[in-house]
Amino acid sequence: MRLAPAAATRRGRMDQLRHDWAAASVLRAAFPAVQQLRIELKFAEPGSSAPTPQSHVLYPPARAFFAYPCPYADCTGQFNLAGAVTAAMSNPTHQAAGVLECGGSRGGDHSKRSCLLRVVYEVTASLQQKAAR
Repeated sequence: MRLAPAAATRRGRMDQLRHDWAAASVLRAAFPAVQQLRIELKFAEPGSSAPTPQSHVLYPPARAFFAYPCPYADCTGQFNLAGAVTAAMSNPTHQAAGVLECGGSRGGDHSKRSCLLRVVYEVTASLQQKAAR
């Protein structure tokens, strides 16, 4: 069965994301003190209904992979939150928040247009308690 060009491109992007996820180290290796990492994504697009919010909770055995595909099926973009996770880990509150804009493009083969979907993110890290001596 042959896929339409847009579907083949989407499948290729998803395959690459899965490959990159599998190659990522586990969270406990990347951030040994983390007990739990919570990533909240709220999407905003003016003039239309935005995609449903997403919530991701990662534990030490999870992969330390923080790239999330744009929720629009016809978009080529993704949101990379690796910098936000690093910022949360270095912040004394263990939190980071901000806004990212999708740099991908949407549409069929002939009508590509910039996606520009925004995600408002919050990253919160819970750290393991140090044992009292």
